[in-house]
Amino acid sequence: MIIGVTGTLGAGKGSVVDYLTKEKGFAHLGVTDFMRSVAKERDIAPVRMTFHDIANEYRMLGPTKLQEAVIAWGKGKGIMDNFVIEAQHTPEEVRFVQEQGGIVIAVDADMRTRYDRITGRGHDKDNTTFEEFKAHEELEMRPTDSSSNHLVEALAAADYHIDNNGTLEELRAKIEDALAR
Repeated sequence: MIIGVTGTLGAGKGSVVDYLTKEKGFAHLGVTDFMRSVAKERDIAPVRMTFHDIANEYRMLGPTKLQEAVIAWGKGKGIMDNFVIEAQHTPEEVRFVQEQGGIVIAVDADMRTRYDRITGRGHDKDNTTFEEFKAHEELEMRPTDSSSNHLVEALAAADYHIDNNGTLEELRAKIEDALAR
């Protein structure tokens, strides 16, 4: 089984992935991990805008090329099935996962909660101000070109929607509910 995860920055996509891998035995294919490997090969800084540019480079080749590249990268590591792939940032990427027989879970939370989460986790890609965070989110929500992220439509195309403004236990219960349906 394939489970895709889409969502806004800091909404809890990683927490969904952690639950699915640790509690349900899924392998993880992270788009960010893939892009980090590309950035390393190119000897460029592994920051959010670098990842944004790499993603758009793949999407310019075709609307599902990024997801295809991540899955091929995973297969090269021996991951063939029963994996969670995150994240899908366009409706075409969501539909691609669905066309592979998968389901897609969308996760969201309010903006200040999400900003506090990303700045608290200490990843190199998350070193940003609240103003930069808001500007980047606008860029991801409403694209400037056809190869950019379009989270509004990606979230709408998902099979299940989770509001993650609560506790980790509440998130886990919502994941279980989505899996049961």
